Amino acid sequence: MSEAAARGHAGGVLTWGPLIHNPQVVGRLEEVGIGVADDLRDLVGEAFVVSAYGVERAVLETARAHGMTVVDATCPVVTRAHSLAYRLAEEGYQVIAVGDHGHPEMVTLKEALGDRVTVVHDRAEAAAVRLRGKTGVISQTTQSVQNFREIVGDLALRTRELKVLNTLCPAITVRQEEAEVMVAEVGALVVVGGHHSSNTTRLAEIGRSRSLPTYHIEVPHELDPARFAGIERVGVMSGASTPDWIIAEVVERLRRIGLDMKQAAARPVP
Repeated sequence: MSEAAARGHAGGVLTWGPLIHNPQVVGRLEEVGIGVADDLRDLVGEAFVVSAYGVERAVLETARAHGMTVVDATCPVVTRAHSLAYRLAEEGYQVIAVGDHGHPEMVTLKEALGDRVTVVHDRAEAAAVRLRGKTGVISQTTQSVQNFREIVGDLALRTRELKVLNTLCPAITVRQEEAEVMVAEVGALVVVGGHHSSNTTRLAEIGRSRSLPTYHIEVPHELDPARFAGIERVGVMSGASTPDWIIAEVVERLRRIGLDMKQAAARPVP
């Protein structure tokens, strides 16, 4: 969608922050004329592309005020999660959103619902929330399945009515399930994806939680062959926004090192 916008708007195309959390993809988009703005004063151009995570109302209104054509590239899974949270609030539920406070997906949700939603990052934060009545729970789409499950379990013991809506991204849930299986079958884990990518970081966390040597990299040259001494088999996984061409380069480098590899299966999104 962004590339099509660049082809159709010679006057310049901007996104608010990175379109996705993968610097290499963002770099390629810049090469075809898609810039990144992080200040409202910089929102000047012909078209504005809403990122995969959504955007705050003030940003959208500024872009429109500047006469920019708005292209909504918000991930449908994110849109669904926000819609379900709005519905819970309208039905009178105290909304708890399990997620990262600074993540754009949670920031935009908090802006829309105000004090009708409380974002909690972990079990400790959830335990500190005073529950007032019936409680509705949703999740950041890239949240850890385990973290979501544990917080829901805790809340279930503290409220008489709990409504849980699964807003986890199916593709990311599948990757986390694959990681749980893979860590038991390899001597080290290589996770490929942006260092600021929430869903990629979750995969690395699964490996480290099992005390498995785990390397979260963005590009092949970050791999140090010395780290794999004595290791026969390496698992390779990627974040949801990692392009195929980077994964292929990483696999080729591991192959040149002489390692046997187990790659996550390419499974369709449910």
